[in-house]
Amino acid sequence: MYSAVKPLSKYLQFKSIRIYDAVFTIHSKCTVVILLTCSLLLSARQYFGDPIQCITEEKNIEYVQSYCWTMGTYILKLDPLPFPPPLPAQLMSNQSLSKSRSRYRSSYRRSSLRQLMDYDEAYARAMSIAEGVGPEIRGQSQRVYLRYYQWVIILLLFEAFVFYFPSCLWKVWEGQRLKQLCSEVGEALLSEETYNTRLRLLVKYFTTDYEDIHLSYMAKYVICEILNFSISVVNIMVLEVFLNGFWTNYLQALASIPLYDWDRWNSITSSVFPKIAKCEVLKFGASGTATIMDNLCILPLNILNEKIFVFLWAWFLLIAMMAGVNLICRLAMILSSYLREQMIRSKLRVMSIRHVKRALRDLTIGDWFLLMKVSVNVNPMLFRDLMQELCELRTSSSVSILESVV
Repeated sequence: MYSAVKPLSKYLQFKSIRIYDAVFTIHSKCTVVILLTCSLLLSARQYFGDPIQCITEEKNIEYVQSYCWTMGTYILKLDPLPFPPPLPAQLMSNQSLSKSRSRYRSSYRRSSLRQLMDYDEAYARAMSIAEGVGPEIRGQSQRVYLRYYQWVIILLLFEAFVFYFPSCLWKVWEGQRLKQLCSEVGEALLSEETYNTRLRLLVKYFTTDYEDIHLSYMAKYVICEILNFSISVVNIMVLEVFLNGFWTNYLQALASIPLYDWDRWNSITSSVFPKIAKCEVLKFGASGTATIMDNLCILPLNILNEKIFVFLWAWFLLIAMMAGVNLICRLAMILSSYLREQMIRSKLRVMSIRHVKRALRDLTIGDWFLLMKVSVNVNPMLFRDLMQELCELRTSSSVSILESVV
């Protein structure tokens, strides 16, 4: 298994030129690796066996299993167990059960006793259909078909592609601009020739008018961030539909944990990820009469599916909130010039805010955005000298303008 997952670790390695921020990296790299790892786990038969194993009286067991895998299995619809009524204080005492019952009958109202009897009846009815498998009354019993079971691996692979799409789109739109600007200057130690050459190149670049190009560059990046947020939200809704109200059922199951009501927990989780299911196979006799064979099938992958989808649901919620907060911060940066100045100054501890304002005076918001990307990928000393050069150029241009006016 490690040999199969090992190539994915290379995808998580940081590149010499970073074109994404941290939130973008979590969407485009971490989430894709998680989804691909889950799909590889589910497809590893040496760990979890065949995806379906059926018990049948038919001799051709492979045919039955292929039929049930292709046509789908089902369970009987079972309403979750009601919460048990609160027990009286007398029943919680250390006295014997018989004395507690007699005291209960004499001290509490008949309605409370009826509530307990109704709960016992519902509990017995639920336990007669263990994990949705039990006697079926045709025309009355409701079936819940597990049509998602065959499609889990395909869904995970498709989600991995969808999460990778914004990063692929940004790579195309970015066009290796940062690589051309920041190559060879990301190391801590640089030769003097490389240092001076790259410094002159960056100063020349940021003093040239690329306003429209840089504005388009920033707009495309923001579009990719919006895509990341939208994809996370859509995937949450897809899981809800794909698993027939997955999280709604699990919220009810989580409510039973503080009460240590594991019977209720099992009844709810089994309605979403049952480990055993029913399957009907039609067998035709010599005269053409169809005989229905009722088979019991084991679904081993649901042991893993239950853990995977709970984790993925929580992960999608987390990255959706991160992407939403990131978009709010991005909007604040676009609207506030003061915030942009402070972000640049955070990269230049020794530079005063007055000099930062002067360096950014003629730069547009698109220029600022690219300048922030450059600051992440170049030597900090080089970036400090770049800002100092821009500040001096703005000062000299202001002085020359004043002299010409005088």
